[in-house]
Amino acid sequence: MQPAPLSDVLLHAERTKRHLAAVVLIAASSACSGAGGQLTARTPPPTVAPAPPASVPTTRPTATTPTTTAPPTTHPYERARPTSAESLAAELTEAETAIRDPNVDTETGRAWGRRAQQLYGMLTANPSSADEVLATVGEEVAVDVELNWTARQNLSALVTSTSLATQLPAWRIDEAAPPEVLLGYYREAEASTGVPWTVLAAINLIETRMGRIEGLSTAGAVGPMQFLPSTWEACCKGDPTVDRDAILGAAAYLEQSGALSDLDGAIFAYNHSDRYVRAVRAYADILARDALAYRGFHGFEVYFLSSVGLLHLAPGYEEQTAVDAATWVAAHPDALVD
Repeated sequence: MQPAPLSDVLLHAERTKRHLAAVVLIAASSACSGAGGQLTARTPPPTVAPAPPASVPTTRPTATTPTTTAPPTTHPYERARPTSAESLAAELTEAETAIRDPNVDTETGRAWGRRAQQLYGMLTANPSSADEVLATVGEEVAVDVELNWTARQNLSALVTSTSLATQLPAWRIDEAAPPEVLLGYYREAEASTGVPWTVLAAINLIETRMGRIEGLSTAGAVGPMQFLPSTWEACCKGDPTVDRDAILGAAAYLEQSGALSDLDGAIFAYNHSDRYVRAVRAYADILARDALAYRGFHGFEVYFLSSVGLLHLAPGYEEQTAVDAATWVAAHPDALVD
């Protein structure tokens, strides 16, 4: 038995039609490419059980000279979008540097993460600019930007051959559990199974934006780590809709699937897609390089690519049944990302 594959309402292939597009294609697929260094695509605005004590990392894994980033007068994600590959590279450098700056508090780091989400969405929508952007970003964050780009390319490729959804899903969008709480669960799961916490965080990020999406997938998967009920019964304990239980269950399943000797094989067992494996490993590698990157990922929000455009599904979105996208947008025009 296997847990359900990644959640994505836009993936219609056998094990991939789930709600990944809402959390992965954050701004990507439906815009045109820039020419001559100009960027022309749309960009988006980027009760849990007790956990062991944990805190969001406040220092880098290796000693570096910290830089200070002054608190912005407005949230980073409220800025205007960059208009050239050069300015996009500069803003990616700024965002990724701020996320990793130990002098930046956690909430501000999360806000910079949401800004980074917007910027990567624009890069995904303008792939012709990617080489220039990647060659121009600051050396100190170049590897992390490339890994993020690798993850987004692989996840976006999973939905490029499908038609866009005309209906919005029967979901509820909530805030994620606090970053330190989830981090405690990831580390608890690593301690009990040996599965790296970075991999668990990456899967949680891809599947439901760290638990922000509540509701059944089209395959019937449930919870923040997206388990089929039958699989859960066969491998795990507790409640798959509860953050702690789901994260510990995912770690147990990966361990049972051979993660300690073949991590890629275990991730493939979790979802039968080489692209999924590459995306998980890319995000996990970013976290392994600098644990402060976690707070940036925790700031990522939910976007849904529909037939009427890219929609920001903010906390408070709640539909008991699937709804017509055009009708919903007419009633919620601010959700449409220009």
